Amino acid sequence: MTGGRSGPASRDLRTDDGSTLLLTIGFAAVALAVVLVGIAATSLYVEHKRLLGLADRLAATAAESFSIDDVTLLPDGTFRPVLDDAAVASSAHATLAAEGPGALTDVEILEAVTPDGRGAEVSLASEWRPPMLTLFVPAGVRIEATANARSVFW
Repeated sequence: MTGGRSGPASRDLRTDDGSTLLLTIGFAAVALAVVLVGIAATSLYVEHKRLLGLADRLAATAAESFSIDDVTLLPDGTFRPVLDDAAVASSAHATLAAEGPGALTDVEILEAVTPDGRGAEVSLASEWRPPMLTLFVPAGVRIEATANARSVFW
């Protein structure tokens, strides 16, 4: 016997050149995909928080949309403002027109009502678009936010 070995155990390890490069390229592609999806998810979260903040501001303004004639005296001696849907909706639209949507795009008021005559409820919708288009996230998503505010006399 000449000492030469044959079979899988006798493979020369020096012929595996480039396998580390393929693994590195694969890892870089996966890491890039994770980063892009993370950026898109963060952008969606921030956009929803902005929309919720705008809904809060509009609801707070709409809850204060009563006039002094709309305040009633209750039998227990306390005062209570009485809101109506028309005043709440008008106030929400006027505030959105005055302040503007800020960094949000395609903001629309879905509903601005008073459920009980004492508070205002404002629902908004907006269109979110990812900062970078990728294969992993949709090109746009409709987001909605609802906020409530109540008028109280102390």
